[in-house]
Amino acid sequence: MVDYEVAVIGAGISGIAAVKCFRDKNLSVICLEKSDDFGGLWNFTENGYGVMRFTHINVSKQNYVFSDFPFPDDVPDFPHHSQMIKYIRDYTTHFKLRKHIWTNCMVVNIKQLPSGSWKITFDKGKYNEREGQQSITVRNVSIATGHHSNPHIPKIPGEESYTGMMYHSIRYKCAATSGIPPGKRVLVVGMGNSAVDIADNLVTQGQSHVDISARSPTWVFAPYVLGCPTDHYATRGLYMLPLTIVEKIVQTLICVLLGLPKQWGIYPLSSILRSQPTVSHTLYHHIQRGSISIKPDIASLGPGKKVTFNDGTAAWYDGIILATGYTFGLPFLNKNDREHILTGVNELNLYKNVFSPRFGQSLSFIGFVQPSSGGLVTMSEMQARWVAELASGNVVLPTPSEMQNSINKDRQWERSWYYNSKRLTVQKIPILYNDEIAEMIGCKPNIRKHPTLAWNLLLSVSAFQWRLDGPNKWQGAEEMVRKVKPTPFYHYSALFVLTLVLFLALGILKFVFSLLL
Repeated sequence: MVDYEVAVIGAGISGIAAVKCFRDKNLSVICLEKSDDFGGLWNFTENGYGVMRFTHINVSKQNYVFSDFPFPDDVPDFPHHSQMIKYIRDYTTHFKLRKHIWTNCMVVNIKQLPSGSWKITFDKGKYNEREGQQSITVRNVSIATGHHSNPHIPKIPGEESYTGMMYHSIRYKCAATSGIPPGKRVLVVGMGNSAVDIADNLVTQGQSHVDISARSPTWVFAPYVLGCPTDHYATRGLYMLPLTIVEKIVQTLICVLLGLPKQWGIYPLSSILRSQPTVSHTLYHHIQRGSISIKPDIASLGPGKKVTFNDGTAAWYDGIILATGYTFGLPFLNKNDREHILTGVNELNLYKNVFSPRFGQSLSFIGFVQPSSGGLVTMSEMQARWVAELASGNVVLPTPSEMQNSINKDRQWERSWYYNSKRLTVQKIPILYNDEIAEMIGCKPNIRKHPTLAWNLLLSVSAFQWRLDGPNKWQGAEEMVRKVKPTPFYHYSALFVLTLVLFLALGILKFVFSLLL
């Protein structure tokens, strides 16, 4: 006897998507959230985990959206965090999900019982007002705590002798509350999206001079390319080409529009699609004006406020912000179970980043994936739909050995393609990843079935395309797919290619007929 069919751990955007998908299949579900509210990192707080005061999503709203609940038209392409949390709350209200979410529930242990069901033990109550432990038994567990769980704080030689302020970016909310006085010199360690956003905020609001120390310099994209959100170019049609050709096309386009990275002091360690790009419309502007400089990796700290870099140069900084990312954290699983899932630093032994061959469909992971372009929401939602179909008995998983072989094959390809970095161990190409899972559950867009949508399905992007067919399809999907049009560049380029092919075909036919006559 179980209390619920499914328990979801974490009520961030991935966990909420999972609750919705389970309710779509009429499965009893409980969602346990350790904080006092839902929304995850989009729930802004002055202290602790979550977005910064000035954060906008760096993915367009057409790609970071629930597939059956569009953003309002008046929301900009890249919403502010206040618009994001309102959207999440509206979604939760619209689909009546709030009653399934239990806040202030810190999960302390998840253990599989001999029957195959799971016992979940959690502390109820706020952090400083715990009411004692409670337990529930469920048939399936979906862990949606994400891969931004534990701040990664690197050990730097000499850090004990550094006398300036130094902390992880999880504490940074804005320049005014950073603890670093205006006009001071600051070093930001890291070159991901958070690092560059912090550097920009320190320059514009804190009037600081900022250096960015990049151990692994990466490519920088502008949010818009040729007037359209950059992620609108990562289409199904583009990825029908070999990846090496896609890479050359994208890299050439970015270099033509923004210049070679080296002219800005950035020397990426890989070609453009083999690492996680950073999205910023201000970084090159600040570099050009001398407000931000790029430095190599740190060799040592101290004495005092001195920082020595790997190239032998040194500078003095009043503060250091460590935007060095996160590591996975699964503290509620016992050591043996955890070692079957986490097989290395940020390396998951999960079939399609969702299922462990050891535990099968009863234990799933939602949102433990990094999109190479586009947003996490569509990927988390597709994972959750897959889990829901499995829990309903509509589809089945491969055998454990088949799943392990698939994991090994995927890992081998990823290691051959992506740059060797801890932040790329769970990276996937969203449209290809979603299509693969969608095919398993019967909701992959069928161009033959929707010929009038072919242009959009090939040359445009949106989450709504995976609601055209299959389980829990949405009647508004076709309208929304039409609404998100191909970029003008793709539209006219495709027309040019089709016209050229037509003329060539006519020329060949004319030549063949002339021979016959």
